[in-house]
Amino acid sequence: MAEDRLAWDELLAAGFLHALREAHRDATLAVLGSLSRAAGFTERSYGVSAFDVLATRIDRAFEDEPQVVRDDLNGSPGWRYGPYRILLKRHEFGNVRGIRWDRDSPTKQAVARQGYVEDPQLELPLGIQRDTPGVVTLVLAHSATDEPLELELFLGRPRWNADGGTAWHWVKELDDTLGPDPRRKLVERTMPLWDDHEDVPVRLRGETKSA
Repeated sequence: MAEDRLAWDELLAAGFLHALREAHRDATLAVLGSLSRAAGFTERSYGVSAFDVLATRIDRAFEDEPQVVRDDLNGSPGWRYGPYRILLKRHEFGNVRGIRWDRDSPTKQAVARQGYVEDPQLELPLGIQRDTPGVVTLVLAHSATDEPLELELFLGRPRWNADGGTAWHWVKELDDTLGPDPRRKLVERTMPLWDDHEDVPVRLRGETKSA
């Protein structure tokens, strides 16, 4: 099975993707509700705040989840479930496929140069796969607009695109098509088969006691 399907299915079944989507929504509403362009906050202000608040919300989402551990990379906040580590990347709204990893931070450049079996590429001399063997580092690309309020959230495997080509080996959107959250399984309430209480006398409306 292809890597994208394997990663997506495993993270989806665990509720990991639902937790990321929920954290992004909550972080976005918190930032947009606190910052005002009229007060002088710029796009850069929103970007920095959105990144920091999202990281905090993800920490909170997984604080009681032992299977998810904080796994930063060179100071960049990250979280790992099984073999998958997720880092954050804020992108220009509507341009997730136009990210230029070769112009990003050294850490993101290293992530984009991970070896990929379906499209082999050269790694950096001290690539991240040598430091953390068996771990696949993915990127959670997030963005939002305030007028109107719209959110974008994508998970994917970055591709080194110094050639000007596609920015992703694969990328998928975390939207409403994720389906029900497997972390919230409803427990059906069952009615008792009998009632231990004595029957309560019932009188029809308008009925009077006989003398």
